Amino acid sequence: MSQPSKNHLSQQLLMGFGISLATVGLTTLGLNYFLIQSKLEQELEQRGQSITQGVGFSTEGLIELGNTSIIKRVVQNYATLPTVIEVAIVSPNGQTIARSGTELQNPPYASIHPELADVLKQSSETGLEGSFRITIDGKPALVEILPFSSTLFGQANRRGLAIAILDVQELQQQAWQTLSTSTIILLIGMSAILVLMTIMIQRFVLHPLQRLNKAVTDSHSIDHFVMPSGLPNNEIQFLAQTIQQAATRVEAYQQLEQEVAQRKQAQAALLESEAQLRQQAQDLEKAIQDLQQAQMRIIQSEKMSALGNLVAGVAHEINNPVCFIHGNLTHVNRYIQDLLQLIDLYQQQYPHSAEIIQTTVEAIDLEFLKQDFPKLLSSMKVGTERIQGIVQSLRNFSRLDEAELKAVNVHEGIESTLLILQNRLKSQTGSSTIEVIKDYGQLPLIECYPGQLNQVFMNLLSNAIDALEELTFNQQASTHNQLFQKTNLTIWIVTQVLADKTVSIHISDNGSGMDETVQGKLFDPFFTTKPVGKGTGLGLSISYQIVVGNHKGKLYCHSALGQGTEFVIEIPIHQSGRNYPASN
Repeated sequence: MSQPSKNHLSQQLLMGFGISLATVGLTTLGLNYFLIQSKLEQELEQRGQSITQGVGFSTEGLIELGNTSIIKRVVQNYATLPTVIEVAIVSPNGQTIARSGTELQNPPYASIHPELADVLKQSSETGLEGSFRITIDGKPALVEILPFSSTLFGQANRRGLAIAILDVQELQQQAWQTLSTSTIILLIGMSAILVLMTIMIQRFVLHPLQRLNKAVTDSHSIDHFVMPSGLPNNEIQFLAQTIQQAATRVEAYQQLEQEVAQRKQAQAALLESEAQLRQQAQDLEKAIQDLQQAQMRIIQSEKMSALGNLVAGVAHEINNPVCFIHGNLTHVNRYIQDLLQLIDLYQQQYPHSAEIIQTTVEAIDLEFLKQDFPKLLSSMKVGTERIQGIVQSLRNFSRLDEAELKAVNVHEGIESTLLILQNRLKSQTGSSTIEVIKDYGQLPLIECYPGQLNQVFMNLLSNAIDALEELTFNQQASTHNQLFQKTNLTIWIVTQVLADKTVSIHISDNGSGMDETVQGKLFDPFFTTKPVGKGTGLGLSISYQIVVGNHKGKLYCHSALGQGTEFVIEIPIHQSGRNYPASN
């Protein structure tokens, strides 16, 4: 059974070597042919360039001297070179000055080779050297054209041409001859190599394999394997290399597993780092929000401090004199009543007084004075009481002395805010009066920060008034819209107690409303839809912080374009767990 295997292996090896040699040989022949042809073509182009340069250089002086016979002899000499079909010199106007051959006449060169007419004209005009492939008498040819100038031509824009036409077919024949010679040499070499390979395969491959096979067959197990003597070193080295390669591959596989584990570990570390960066970004965003809230609190504190200073100034500069006036009005009224009674008693006792007294009584209209003076004192008292009410409303609105939680009547804070905004609610020039409709529920005392809550009322009511003023402006601008011109400007204030021990305050208006995009940004710091200089964008943001952050409540908005806006405040009745009675 060993002989068929040996013959089969030898056939496979020889066939493989033969195919390999044939492939290498054919590839070498093809590359050799290509290189030879390329080299011959390059040599042919160089020969054409050399001929045109030599002809042009040799004939420039001869043309100026008018030695046409010598020029033709030079052309004939260059035409005798191998692979040269034709050499010619053409003037700028296309007339043949000299041309290899036996023609006695020198007609225009374009008439001899019409296929070169365009090329000749272009080269003469541009002065660019060129190589072109054409077919002459059914044979491929290479045309080399070299423009040159001469003082005798007198053509400013055109040049004379030195032309060389070389035979490409002869070049191809030389290449085929070289290829044929190379092919014969290659076939002889391949045959010799195959014979040599057959001998070497038998000696260095098949015979050692037979001895190795016999040694394996004679061995009872792999442990008792005895390496046969006389094996070539290359076979033993091949076996050792195979074992070594197997061990190397196992080691490489282990290293690959280790690298995969390291990459997984690096990926996990990267994911952890990414999570840390994301957390840092969230912390940074939270820090920015905290800074914005701190900024709003500082602004709120400064505003309330300024308001407190204003209220203190009003209380000091206005309230004290008003109290003095109001307190003295009672005494003045009593004194006037006593004086009027004295005048009446005097008139009863002395009905006929002196003429000068009667004249003075008539001049001052004593009867009207006695009737009108008490009315004046009464109106003065009403005025001082109104001033005291305004000062008290300012104090109730700011409530700077109540920084701690305190149970208060929410309705008083709303009324104080409305009193402060009374001037904006009244009819102004070109605008309508804003009507305030109040629907107060029976609310208990609410535990809250009164000054902060009053600030929320001020922001919401001011925004409602701004919206109604904007609606009035739009009505005045839209003179064709009769429906809007008849709209009554109204603010509704509704308070009620909810089931979950929470009170709700609804402040709504019938202004222009707002879209969902604006509603989504209402409580963002520094967001405003008002013109520059009219709004800071902090009012609603501060209000949200006061209601939600400081009172654990809710502040939200319902609005649609053309349907007005409603803000709803919901705050717990109790912040500290104590119960308070209901407010009026």
